[in-house]
Amino acid sequence: MRIEDTMSKDLGITEDVIKSAILVARRDVKKFGIKKRNGGIRDIFHPSKKLKVIQYWLIYNVFSKIPVHAAAAAYRPGLSILDNAKNHAANRFFLKLDLKDFFPSIKYADFIGILERWHKQEAPGWELDARAKEIIRLSCFYKNDTLPIGFPSSPVISNIVMNDFDIHITKLIVSSGKYGKCVYTRYADDLVFSTNTKGACGGIFKEVSEAISSMSSPRLALNPSKTKIGSSSGGSALVTGLKVCEDGHVTIHRKQKDHVRLMLSLYCKGSLRDEDKRSLLGHLAYCRHVDPGFYSSLLRKYFKEVDRLKRDILSSTPSAETSDI
Repeated sequence: MRIEDTMSKDLGITEDVIKSAILVARRDVKKFGIKKRNGGIRDIFHPSKKLKVIQYWLIYNVFSKIPVHAAAAAYRPGLSILDNAKNHAANRFFLKLDLKDFFPSIKYADFIGILERWHKQEAPGWELDARAKEIIRLSCFYKNDTLPIGFPSSPVISNIVMNDFDIHITKLIVSSGKYGKCVYTRYADDLVFSTNTKGACGGIFKEVSEAISSMSSPRLALNPSKTKIGSSSGGSALVTGLKVCEDGHVTIHRKQKDHVRLMLSLYCKGSLRDEDKRSLLGHLAYCRHVDPGFYSSLLRKYFKEVDRLKRDILSSTPSAETSDI
């Protein structure tokens, strides 16, 4: 069976809708920019509604069935940055590396071989013929057949393509035992290594750098300005934005805590802008998830104000969901 037939049946749409979406797939993509912390602009790409439907079908029926490595901590159901940080909580010394231009570094050519091997092994009820490959290429990749930031399918494809890399790095750094009981996780483009062996981070950095330089698929590069070595005892152990303390406790960075306290204080004084109230509610939900102890301390001081904030948001947007705060 052709992939269009399966899509059409599952989605309840005609093949003509699929064909028309693929025909203008790259023409109907909207581009906009968001500011980076360093002052640059990151390009975000937004596919058409029809293209999104095709991507989500591929995600749930194809991509989600292709194995990814346990070290991949991002874009996976039930996992968060907190789970990623907790993986490293028992260690003292940390190395953090950043992959430069991560999504655009991944190309269709890096992905199609993996898809072909999976299809041959699993034999789903549709053919991976030239037309099926073209549908996947045009719907999930963009100019120069690169993986675009903003497509729903890009995160899961990135984890699939990085599976071999994660396997290699795990064998090289973790399984070898050269660096003690080392832990490796990858949160999208952030590589985190932790160990209790003092001085090991330099050796890890050298081996990982060489491994990345020798790779041909995907072609990756490190961002030297974002390479960080720290320790929990020195107070500089940050894993995907969360602080790992010397006793293994994972918490929110002090600057973030101060920011939440400031916003609450402004709200109590009636000085917080209306457009920032929902942001404050989001910050509180984040605190409750990541550091319940800190959240409880806020409630002890600001219980009435937090309750009033929830009612303010609920009254301004009837469909708002605030039960998690």
